[in-house]
Amino acid sequence: MNWKNYFEMLADWKKLPAYKAEPRIDSLIGFFLPQFIEAYLKIKVAGTIPELPIRLATVKPKHEGTNYADRSYKVDFLIVGKNGMNYLVEFKSDSGSRRDKQDIYLEEAKSAGTKSIVEGILKIASVSTYKAKYNHLLLKLASFGLLNNGEYSGLNPSFEVIYVQPSNPNNQKNVIDFVWISNWLAEKYPVSEFEMEFSEALKVWAMD
Repeated sequence: MNWKNYFEMLADWKKLPAYKAEPRIDSLIGFFLPQFIEAYLKIKVAGTIPELPIRLATVKPKHEGTNYADRSYKVDFLIVGKNGMNYLVEFKSDSGSRRDKQDIYLEEAKSAGTKSIVEGILKIASVSTYKAKYNHLLLKLASFGLLNNGEYSGLNPSFEVIYVQPSNPNNQKNVIDFVWISNWLAEKYPVSEFEMEFSEALKVWAMD
């Protein structure tokens, strides 16, 4: 496969008004995320979970006891660190797509802490019709040490919020921009066609 043509096609399609790039790119980012977040934060990663459900009433208690309580919004990725910290990672393919409402949700989840978020997931799992999918999620949480005998284990009680996005104009420490990831890929995989073409594509997307 010609990876150069593939990434050029993505770059072209990304310019179209109705094309949603994030669902196409997030699996690529997600694949490399544990590695580059280890390099950026100088930590070790125990595991990654995409689309982590955050129970609505857990972060907005006013919904407790209503039909909205066990609904959820999703955080793009959970990174379980081996350094006593978990990370809520929000990925954006366009810097302009970050919204204050999303940032508020992330900060609310951070304030709630790991115990409340995990217990919220257990509540959703108990009422969800998607039993197989939630059972798989619970198994992953257990395999990363966050669940023990069906209860929160006490591991990594706190969260930090990390953004992965095209640029970092304010030099925020919790933002990993595409140029940084591009340079990391080029340094780590200098002879791999796929990684080098992905690295070049990220430089182009960094201008979005």
